[in-house]
Amino acid sequence: MMAENEEMPALEALKQRYEELQRRVTRFSVVEQDLIDTRNRLDCELGRFGRIHAFSTQALQATSDEAFAVLVADALLDVFELEVGLFWLFDEQGHLLPEPVASSGFRIGHVSFASIRSWLDSRITVQQNKSCFFAAESIELQQAGLDFSYMLAGCCRHPDGKPLALLITGITQAAADFHEALSENEAQSFRVFTAQVAAFHANRASAAIIQTQMIDLHESEERLTLAVKGSEIGFWDWSVVEGTIVLSHEWKAMLGYRDEEIVDNPDAWHSRIHPEDIDRSLQLVADHMAGKTETYENLHRLRHKDGYYVWIMARGRALRDEKGQARRFVGTHLDISRQKALEERLREAEELQRQARQQAESSNQAKSIFVASMSHEIRTPMNGVIGMLQLLQDTTLSPAQSSLVTIAEQSATALLNIIGDILDISKVEAGKVEIQQKPFDLQVLVKNVIELMCHRAEAKGILLECHMPEQRECIVLGDEGRLRQVLINLIGNAIKFTDRGSVKLVVEKGRGAINRHSFSFRITDTGIGISTQALEHLFEPFNQGDAHDNGRTNTGTNTGTGLGLAISQSIVRLMGGDITVASVKGAGAEFRFVLTLPRASHGTLTLLSENDLPATIPERLTGRILVVDDSQTSRTVAKLMMDPVGLTVDLACDGAEAVSKVKKGHYDAILMDCQMPGMDGYEATRRIRRLPSKRGRVPIIALTANVETGFIAECYASGMSDHLSKPVQKSSLLSKISRYLAESYSPKGRDRLKKTAESSI
Repeated sequence: MMAENEEMPALEALKQRYEELQRRVTRFSVVEQDLIDTRNRLDCELGRFGRIHAFSTQALQATSDEAFAVLVADALLDVFELEVGLFWLFDEQGHLLPEPVASSGFRIGHVSFASIRSWLDSRITVQQNKSCFFAAESIELQQAGLDFSYMLAGCCRHPDGKPLALLITGITQAAADFHEALSENEAQSFRVFTAQVAAFHANRASAAIIQTQMIDLHESEERLTLAVKGSEIGFWDWSVVEGTIVLSHEWKAMLGYRDEEIVDNPDAWHSRIHPEDIDRSLQLVADHMAGKTETYENLHRLRHKDGYYVWIMARGRALRDEKGQARRFVGTHLDISRQKALEERLREAEELQRQARQQAESSNQAKSIFVASMSHEIRTPMNGVIGMLQLLQDTTLSPAQSSLVTIAEQSATALLNIIGDILDISKVEAGKVEIQQKPFDLQVLVKNVIELMCHRAEAKGILLECHMPEQRECIVLGDEGRLRQVLINLIGNAIKFTDRGSVKLVVEKGRGAINRHSFSFRITDTGIGISTQALEHLFEPFNQGDAHDNGRTNTGTNTGTGLGLAISQSIVRLMGGDITVASVKGAGAEFRFVLTLPRASHGTLTLLSENDLPATIPERLTGRILVVDDSQTSRTVAKLMMDPVGLTVDLACDGAEAVSKVKKGHYDAILMDCQMPGMDGYEATRRIRRLPSKRGRVPIIALTANVETGFIAECYASGMSDHLSKPVQKSSLLSKISRYLAESYSPKGRDRLKKTAESSI
């Protein structure tokens, strides 16, 4: 019984040991299986690494980027034994390109590249890991609408972190049963492959850059060599430390030497410098070597092999060490002998041009002086002619005598107009015509011109019409006198060549720019018209038209000089317009021009001065007047004009006599000629203005045949109060005298005369 009881525990213990042994056997089996699985995985990984090595060998031999991309896509399938492989590049901004550059195993029916790219962009954005390595399985891929059950991706990056390409491999739903997914934890070989591809890709890019740089450098060297040879520029390279120098073939050739004929040393340059240039040249080198100048530049002469000197422009720069000491001095030589010769010829040409310009200016000045002198010389006797004719009109004449006097006066006036035209055309040719900018009322100007020209039209029995709509705002800035001259010339010309019918002036306002008015002026007539041949030369000075076919003559008002239209065209062009002509011979003509004039308000319109207002001349005047003129005729005319109204007139033949008379006696006004022998009118005026008290403030009115602006300005500058031009009109003379006599008795007038006298001293 005891034996049985003792056997029971032993049997139980044996059973337990057996069960424990079974458990150990089971564990050993699991471990063995794990070891087998691990060995299989290791074999697979080793196989993949072997295939990666084979890929690397092939990748090194890839001849192009396209071939390399195809190798990568194929390797994704070969190395990892999955269904699809994609090699997808990033652009410079780090975004995937629209499509992969290479794919393997991708067939029609698979999801589109656009859908894959959209999902990849979102996944890369979410992925915080810089490596952008991830694996995605069926659920995530199906939610993204991709027909894949598994996908593995890795990002190839440049050493600086810039993304280069994305490697993608995976299995579609249809092929899921035939391929085993590669888990993320078991994909070490994929990471290695990704790094390997990144290295190859970066190296290929660097190699391409280096190759490109080498090609560019080679081409740059070729271009530099060709440029140096083509430009014939020589260069030197002086090693300051070693004391050696390299002189190029071109450097020696420009002095007429072959390479072997000049030894490369600094004396090759120094010994050939022109004696006059050597000190300055050496100083320039010394200054640059000492760091006083940023660049070395030296224009000097070097002796040619044949003995003459050539002009050389040398430019260079010193290369310095960290202490600022020059260690190399490199520069170029350029032969500018031809340029210097051209420069010398240019200077000679400029000198000839300057002399020609001076001669032209002298000729122009001589012409201006001659024209002014002739104007003065003609106006002075004309003053006597017209003055005497005016005085003769005041006497009792028979109708026949009165008619003769009128004809003589008109002829004299016509002669004066010719003189005025000649002066104007000479000023135009000399470029001395200035267009003033003063406010005036255009409607008033046109009205005055028409009133003036009506008498001429009525004398020929033709109608003068004017069409200008009433304008509420017609105040403009411009040269009223010059515009009046143009209108009178054109209307007078039309009247002259119209024997029946009418002459019409039409002024129309157009659309102007901001603060500017545009006006169109048209002068039409029903006269004889202008032939085609005459139209071509209509605006040429002194053109008289075609006398053989009675064509239209280019003329001014009451003249036959052929200057009126030429002057008018020049004035209009200075104002910014241009006169055009339309005409048919025998059917009249139309002259037209357009001017754009700045607007002016009524407030800016300068009121007419008392000088310009027609004064009422009293029947009797009281005062003592001194007439100063070297022409006895002019003195007599002035005296005869003033005696009948009660004025006391004294006469002086020159400036010195005038100053003497003013010192001795009292005068209420002086009529002063400007150009006189001995002391002229300007100097006499200045001396009178220096006299004390009332004698120095007497009104002095210039009576001059010079009507140029410069002469008038000189009159006022010398201290004269006003001016009258010869030949003087009796009414203008008495009006001017009357006004100054009235001023001398008013406090306001005395103040003005006092200021005029003081300003000239």
